[in-house]
Amino acid sequence: MKKRTILWGGIPLLLLTVAAWAYHLYVKPHQSAAGETADFTISADSLYHQYQADEHSADQKYLGKVIEVSGKLAEIQHSGNSEIWILSPQSGGGGINCQLFAGTKIDPEPKSGDAVTVKGRCTGFLMDVNLADCVLRK
Repeated sequence: MKKRTILWGGIPLLLLTVAAWAYHLYVKPHQSAAGETADFTISADSLYHQYQADEHSADQKYLGKVIEVSGKLAEIQHSGNSEIWILSPQSGGGGINCQLFAGTKIDPEPKSGDAVTVKGRCTGFLMDVNLADCVLRK
C-alpha cells in the first residue's frame, strides 16, 4: 500500500518537474554570438571548400561552434525584420549564409562587394554553409 502511494505521488511530481524544465527552456531568451569567443577564425572560401570536400568531417569540426568568417559580401536578403548576408567564396559556387541576430542594426550597412567579417554559430550545410545568430565584427 505504501509503495503504491509513493508511486502515485511520485509520477505527478516527476511530470511537473519535466514540464517546469521545458517551460524554462521555452522562455529562455535567445542570445547572439556577440558575447562569445570565436572557436575558429576562417575565410569564407576555406570554410565553404571544407564543407564541399567532406561535409561529415566539417560538421564534426564546426557544427554548433562559434565561427568568425571573413569574406566578400555578395548579397543582402531581407525577410521580415531579419537579414541574411551571403558571403561568396572567391572561386564561385555556393556561399556562406549568415542570418543576423534579430533586431541587429548595422550603421552604415555594407554594400555588395564589401569585405566583411561576421561571427555566428554554425548550423550546418544545405547547399551553402549556414551561420545563425550572427553579428558584424569590425
